[in-house]
Amino acid sequence: MRSNYRSVYIAFDQFPSFKGAATHITQMVSQLQTDFPDTLLLTLPGKTIESVQGSYDHFPIKVEETNFLKRASLFSHEVNNILSNQYNMIFGHFRDIWGGMAVLNHKHIIPVFEVNGLPSIELPYRYPSISRDTLKKVEALEQTCLLKSELIICPSQTIRKYLEQRGVQAEKIEVVTNGADIPIKNPQAENLPENYMIYFGALQPWQGVDVLIKSLTYLRDKEDFYLVICSSHKEKFARPLKKLAEKLDVSSRIIWKDQLEKNELNVMIQHARFSVAPLIECSRNLKQGCSPLKIFESLANGTPVIASDLPVVREIVVSDVEAKLFRAGRPADLAKCIRILLDNPDFLETLSTNGIEKIRVQFTWEKIRQRMSGIYEKLLVY
Repeated sequence: MRSNYRSVYIAFDQFPSFKGAATHITQMVSQLQTDFPDTLLLTLPGKTIESVQGSYDHFPIKVEETNFLKRASLFSHEVNNILSNQYNMIFGHFRDIWGGMAVLNHKHIIPVFEVNGLPSIELPYRYPSISRDTLKKVEALEQTCLLKSELIICPSQTIRKYLEQRGVQAEKIEVVTNGADIPIKNPQAENLPENYMIYFGALQPWQGVDVLIKSLTYLRDKEDFYLVICSSHKEKFARPLKKLAEKLDVSSRIIWKDQLEKNELNVMIQHARFSVAPLIECSRNLKQGCSPLKIFESLANGTPVIASDLPVVREIVVSDVEAKLFRAGRPADLAKCIRILLDNPDFLETLSTNGIEKIRVQFTWEKIRQRMSGIYEKLLVY
C-alpha cells in the first residue's frame, strides 16, 4: 500500500453489501475523494457481487475472529498499523469507535466522527447477555472519540440532542441526513402480485417487522393484498419472523426476498402500493435516533410511505403530506392506516407526488454531498 493518501474513510462494516449503510458509505467516501483526492477506504470485506466503483482506493481488512469485540479490536489494530505509514494524511473520517481510536493515535490527522449508531446502545439488542462492565468500557471509548474529534456528524436532531447530553459541544455537531437519488421507472418484476406493500432493509428488533406482520391479522378480508419483505440479511435471519407469521396464520400473505441488488430492489419498491417503516419505540430509535434510508428511497421511487410516528420520522416527512404515520408498536393502528391508503387512491397519488418533490428539493444525494463538502471546507479553514 502506498503512503501518500490525503484522507481516509473507515467503517467497521462489510462493504460493499446489501445494507443501507453501504449506500451511505458510498456517498460519503465519494465526496471525501472529491474534496481530498487520494482517499483510502478501509472496511471489512464485502458480501455482494456488486463491484466497488469510485476513484478512491478500497482496502478490505479481513479479520478471522467470530467474537464481535475481539474482531472490532483486531480491526482497530490493523487500521492503526495502516495509518502509521500515512504521513501526508489530512482527514480521518470514521463511522465507529473502532476506526476512531486508531485515527486518534495519529495527531497529524484531523478526526471526523460520523455517529450513525453507538455500540453501547445497539450491542444489548444484538447480544442480550453482554455485561454492564463491558458496556461501560465501550461507552468510555465512545466518550474519548466524541470529545477528541474535531467534528461530529450525525443523521438526526434526535441523536444530536443525545450527544449534547453526553457532553459534546453543540457547535461541534453537524446534522447530515441520509438521502436518495430518483431512479428511472422500470417495468414490474415477474412473479410478484399486482397488489402489495413492501418492507425492505434489516430485520433487527428495533425495525418493528414483527409489528408489520401482526398487522396482517387485521387485514384478512384483503385477500388479494400481500406483503413483500426484502431483507438485507441472509435467509436464516428471517426464521423467527417466519415462525411468527406461521403462528399468526398469515404466511400465505407474505413473500420473502433476500439480499437483492439495488436495481432489482428499486423495481419492487416502485410497483408497491406503499412501503412501511414500522420502527418501534426503544432507546435505539428514541434516544440514539436514526435517519431511515428506507423512507428516503421509498419517496424517491414515488412510493408512498407508512411510518411510525417518531421524532426521527417527523424530521423527514410531514404527516398526511408526504407520509401516513401510525402509533409505533400498534399493529391495529398500522392496519387502519393501510386500509385508509388502499381505499383512497387519490390520497396515495398525492403522497407519491409530494414525496418525490420532497426528495428533489431537500434530500438528493447531490444536496447531501454538497453539505458535506461545505463542512469539510469549514473544518479545514479552522
